[in-house]
Amino acid sequence: MAFPTSSGRRFLIFALQGSLFALDLAQVAEVRDPAQTWPIPLAPAYYTGALSFHGDIIAVMDLALFLCLPGNIAPGKLIVLNKDVSSLAFLVDRIVTIVSAEEAPFASAEGSRYIAATLSPPDGDALLLDLEVLVHEAEHGMRAIFTNKMP
Repeated sequence: MAFPTSSGRRFLIFALQGSLFALDLAQVAEVRDPAQTWPIPLAPAYYTGALSFHGDIIAVMDLALFLCLPGNIAPGKLIVLNKDVSSLAFLVDRIVTIVSAEEAPFASAEGSRYIAATLSPPDGDALLLDLEVLVHEAEHGMRAIFTNKMP
């Protein structure tokens, strides 16, 4: 992911297990209340199911479980990604705010392959997720169940 410095960009800040994370708002289709899901057979545990979103079937991921964050998630919101990014939605604790790039200075981040940068909005530092890496690994986990289980 290119270092996110362009002006005019906005970021969705959300809480997950006591930490703040961020997504580029252009990658988000919708934020909604969690909905009924249907199981995805043989899927990794971080997939809580699938749901219909405006006629498309999308997988729902417990983002805290995927990121190996401690504790149990009490999902309060569902962040649905733009379908150009992935047919995927994340369960998160709560939405905090939306900030512009001008309101949230960037710094490089180290320690996790899923983190692209650290944003410093007024509400506290938030880790900007690298969706390219995260989605690739999530899809790889799903593909693995079919390539390893099919005769």
